[in-house]
Amino acid sequence: MQSIKDTMCFLSERLCIFTLSRKRKQYLQISKHVLIILFTASLISSCGSSKPKIVTTKKEARKLNKNQPKAPVFSTVSDKEETQEVEPIEEELTVTTEVDRIIEHARGYLGTRYRYGGNDKNGVDCSGLICNAYSSENIQLPRTSAALYQSADRIKVKEVQKGDLLFFATGRNKKKVNHVGLVTDVTPAGIEFIHSTTSRGVIITSFNEAYWFTRFLKAGRIKQ
Repeated sequence: MQSIKDTMCFLSERLCIFTLSRKRKQYLQISKHVLIILFTASLISSCGSSKPKIVTTKKEARKLNKNQPKAPVFSTVSDKEETQEVEPIEEELTVTTEVDRIIEHARGYLGTRYRYGGNDKNGVDCSGLICNAYSSENIQLPRTSAALYQSADRIKVKEVQKGDLLFFATGRNKKKVNHVGLVTDVTPAGIEFIHSTTSRGVIITSFNEAYWFTRFLKAGRIKQ
């Protein structure tokens, strides 16, 4: 009897274990199906929310535009460029003085041959060149170098400016003026003058040249 009783208890325990195992398996299958359904529903919901709304009326379009946030506007001009003032361009004006125009007129004779008593570009002497240059500005001067020497105010060499005259004695008499030149430029390096020479015609020469420096008599300024 005891053996039968033990056998019945064993079978009863096995049946309980089998029943619990089967229920557990069914529970797992049900849970799996529930999870699949929930996942599918979430996908459908997300797809439906991302689908663009079709606007069919003007009222709906105005409502949609009103609810949409406005996109920020970015300026292509920096704050520095916006606040920077445009400076006016000042044109550099070249102002020519009377002396500059006189010198420029004399330069127009460069290369002209020397001719005693000459007064034009076919040939000109030293005093004729000076008279023509000043005459271009309606300033009339004596025609000869000796007369110019007498009429010009004496000045020191260190006071010489553009437009002044330099007088020389190139003949046998080292005290008698017979040549004149017009100062064209004054720099720390020296003085330059334009004149008509018997050998080379109208040229520009440096006062530093020994030939002219040793024959120099006087620097003069025209009275105006």
